[in-house]
Amino acid sequence: MSLKDALLKAGFKSSKIENERQRKLSKEKTKTEKHQERRNFCEVCECTQPDVERFKHKNPRIDAQWICSNCADKNEILDDFRVTAQSEFSTSGRYRRYYGHTRDLSKESPVVKDNRKKTKYKHERNGYRNPGNQKRHAAGKKRTSRRYKIDENGEKNFNC
Repeated sequence: MSLKDALLKAGFKSSKIENERQRKLSKEKTKTEKHQERRNFCEVCECTQPDVERFKHKNPRIDAQWICSNCADKNEILDDFRVTAQSEFSTSGRYRRYYGHTRDLSKESPVVKDNRKKTKYKHERNGYRNPGNQKRHAAGKKRTSRRYKIDENGEKNFNC
């Protein structure tokens, strides 16, 4: 027991309360924190790595799912078993495997359909239309009728 505790137990209190902290019972949060947006802890080597991804593998030697690329290479886990592309390396395009091929999950992401009105020209899709362009586009269309007549001699007459 310290001298301070003994004096407090005897009934003596200090006149200065500068060093004592006032604790609030209900501490209000002033901001929301995003804690660990990306997983970066490898469960095999138990280190923080920038290239940790989730693997759904059937390797009986490893019980972990969140594995860095180095541990996945050492334990011969193919990249076909990789489920995520969330790491810092994969988002920047630097994720590389040395055991087997490297799968590109960015190409396999679901395609967002374009539900906009289908038009011939992009500017018309956005609601902009230049009336001056109508003449040019109308003149560029193919005619179904011929622009000439064939005479009795078999010559083409363009002065119709």
